[in-house]
Formats: sequence, structure tokens, C-alpha cells
Amino acid sequence: MKHFFHRLASAVLAGALLLTLAGCGGSGTISFTWFVEEIPANLDPQIASNPEDIIACKNLCGGLVRLGPDGNLNNDLCESWEVSSDGLTYTFHLKDGLTYTAAKGEATEYAITAEDFVFAFRRIFQAQTASPYAADFSAIANSAAVLAGQMPETALGVYASDPLTLVFTLSERDDNFVSKLTLPGAMPCDEEFFESTRGTYGLTTKSTLSSGSFYIYNWTSSGLFLRRAPGENLVDSLRLVQNTTATAQTPEQLILNERCSAVLDESADPTALQSISYSDTTWALLFNCEGVLNCIPLRQALAAVALNADLIPDSPLYSPVTGLVPEGLTVDGLDYRSQAGEMIPTLGDGYGLYMQALQQLEASDIKDITLLLPADPELAEIAGQLNSLWQKELSLYFSIEQVEQEELETRLAEGDYTIALAPIQAESNSVYGLLSRFGAEGLTGYDDPLYALHLDESLSATGAARCALLAGCEEQLLSDCAAVPLFAQQKRLLLADGVEGLVFDPYGPVLDLTYTTKK
Repeated sequence: MKHFFHRLASAVLAGALLLTLAGCGGSGTISFTWFVEEIPANLDPQIASNPEDIIACKNLCGGLVRLGPDGNLNNDLCESWEVSSDGLTYTFHLKDGLTYTAAKGEATEYAITAEDFVFAFRRIFQAQTASPYAADFSAIANSAAVLAGQMPETALGVYASDPLTLVFTLSERDDNFVSKLTLPGAMPCDEEFFESTRGTYGLTTKSTLSSGSFYIYNWTSSGLFLRRAPGENLVDSLRLVQNTTATAQTPEQLILNERCSAVLDESADPTALQSISYSDTTWALLFNCEGVLNCIPLRQALAAVALNADLIPDSPLYSPVTGLVPEGLTVDGLDYRSQAGEMIPTLGDGYGLYMQALQQLEASDIKDITLLLPADPELAEIAGQLNSLWQKELSLYFSIEQVEQEELETRLAEGDYTIALAPIQAESNSVYGLLSRFGAEGLTGYDDPLYALHLDESLSATGAARCALLAGCEEQLLSDCAAVPLFAQQKRLLLADGVEGLVFDPYGPVLDLTYTTKK
């Protein structure tokens, strides 16, 4: 299975955690090594969307505020801020004397001012930028009209009242607005320098400036190497490199042999290392809603049998699930799963639902159906149990086909299946992104106008209202049994001893070493 954290070659736990990780590196430095599948390629913070690019930008760029190891928001490039009594105006006062840093730590004459933040936000809402952060900041006044080209960018509710004072005006309250300012898109961009790069901003060492604590030391096909000025026990070297170590080494061995400082482990093998468990994957039954399984009662009958059986592999890697969306995802800073609650549908008697289905279908229509799943012994056992239950309770028996993960992904994308047992993975901290993978053109071909409408409406809502719209979509998807969550897959991050103060979030993704020290 090609996981999100394999693309990172590691992961981050929700919130900010005080962790202990091992450093490994060159002489005279306290180094931290992180494996990535692809070397960071775009360090433009208003555009960065790939996990490795986001991690690089989080360490290269400073923001108005920054999440600390204790989970609190700290002043970063700002000295202080105030919020108006109606919650619609945010005023930030920048620190004086801030400048950008070039490669190798060379000083520049580019000062960091409030205008740099204004320019950054205007870039977010320029259609040609195609910034992934426009939805996060949709509460900014006139943002939708500016993005649509209906108003000039000067109408955007972001302005500098003086070089060190930045003001945001919102069209509606967003109680999580300040926490969103930790996103890469909210990092400053000097307009003069941006224009001087002639379309290569963030794509080369010379066309990238640092506003954070780290700067680019080297950027080659071998990796991205960041440095910062040494401090008391500070990790001053961050290495984002590909794993060239022989696959014979286990994740634990990679750390013990000082090949990396932390690594994802999907096994349940005993280890003496520290570990942090999390789950970004829900295993679910997917029903292709095109064809015979367009019949909702039939899908519900099959789902009712599966849910009543409480099927979970006998392994510590798997655990009960509370919905399709994994725990830990947030919406505008709110914990989505806590807001939405448990989403496992109560469907009742599977046989009764099957009888309803036969009023719409002929029994002969329900034939030549195959349950598709990855080639895995534990999952094959679950599929066999499920098939036996369908035969016992509904007199239905389907073929089982096991394929390699790559073929599974291809067939799901092409809709070349009837029923699949498949992993639904949160590849970013986006409930909308996960749910939008379902629908008329998505994994299950679930063509429902109300579902599509509520997804669209969630893009312009904020906070609890946005959670409620997304929860309604999830509930509808599960009630109609286009997808049926069965169990969660647990993962863990193995950690070596020595380094403290890493800010780590699996869904951001966030790997921020600003506060990280090695004793």
C-alpha cells in the first residue's frame, strides 16, 4: 500500500507534542534526518501542497504566529495582536528589524513588513496562483469576489496601516482564524523579490528567501538541507532526503543505525524505542453505485450483515472505528470527529432489507459479483468470513479476488469493481478532501445532488457550521451505504532518544523544528 506517510516516509501526530527524537548528522551540527519519497520541489509557501514541500516551507518560513511544543500559539514574526469585539477585525503588530535570509545564511536588504503579508494574501486570491489555501481564508472580506475577478485585489480585506501593522477584516466570524495563520499560505512574500525571480519564485535556491529560523544550505537531487545559527542544544541542521538504505533494514534498525531520526512503522513488532500511535486510514467496504448496486436497499442489506458481525482482524494494528473520516482530522481548528460524533449507521435486519431490494431487482440480477481486496492474509480471512455471512444470512455468495495494492488503486479509480474492501486514507488535514473523493465521479459513483450541494456549501462555511455540513455529507454517504467503515488501521511513529520540542501533526502535515533541541 502506498501511504501518505510513505510519501513523507514519516508522519506527524495531531497537535503539538513534546517528543524525543534522535539526531544524526555532520560534524559540528546537531542534525535531524527525515525521509521523503520525493525531494521538495516547490518552496513557494502560497502554492506548496505536497507534503515534503509543506514541511520545508514550515521550517524555512516564519508566520505571524507559530504553534509551540505545548500546543499553544506563540508570537512568531508579530509582537502582539488584537481582535475587535465583533470578531471581524484582527490587528497584528510586527516585530521591528526583521529581514529575509538568503541561501547559506547570507543577509539580505529585504525587510519583512506588513506589506509582505498583504502581497502574500493577494497572491492566494489570484486565480492564476491556484493556491490551495483560498478555502482556508474564505472568511476574509471580499475574498470570493476577488478570486472570481469581480473585484480588484485591493478590495481584499487585508491591508497595512503602516510598515509594522497588518489588519485583516472578515466578512464573518472565524474563531479559528489565528490558528490558520500557521499555514504556509499565510507566510510573507516580498513583492519586489518575487517579481525579480521572473516566474521561478521558490523553485531554485537563488529564487527562495527564508523568513523563518532555518535557511537553505544546499538543495540538490540528493535532498534539501536546511541550517540555522547554532544555539544552546538547538537542532541546527534539517535533512530532507530519500531513503537509499537497503529495504532489509527494519524501521527500528533505521533509527538505531542513525540513518534517520524517526520513521513510520506499520508493524506491531515489539520495540524498545519510544512510539506514538495514530490512525490515518479507515478500512471500508466500497459499493460501486453504478449497476446492480445502485439499489440502496441491496447495499444496506450487505452492509447490515457486515456491521452486525463486527469484523476486525485479530491484530493490534486494527481497532474499532467511529466513522469513515479517521480521528484526528480538524475543520477550522475544530476536532471533526468530536463535532460530528459517531457515524456508524444502524441498519437493522439485513434479510428484511434484502427482501426490499428484491422488490426492485430480480434475484438473477445479483450474480457475477466479486469482492475485490488487497493481497493480505488477515484481510483475506475477513473477506472469507464476510462472504460466509452473506451466504448464511442472505443466500448470496460472491467471488473473492485479491490483487496487489497498485492494481487495487487503479481499479478503484477506474470504477472497475463491484464491491471492494479498501483503505480510505486521509492524505491531508481535509475532511472535505476525503469526502469529495466520493460522488458521481469518485470512488463509488455515488450520484446524489444533495451530497454534492452540501459539499459545495461547506467550502464557504466556517467553524462549527462547516463541520455540520461535512458531517451531514458523511452521514448521508454512510446511511446510503456507498461506503461502510469496518475498522481503523493503527500506525506508529518510532522515535529515538535525544531531541525534544518537535511540533508534529500527521495531517498538516507539520514537522516543525523551530523549538527542537538535542541534549
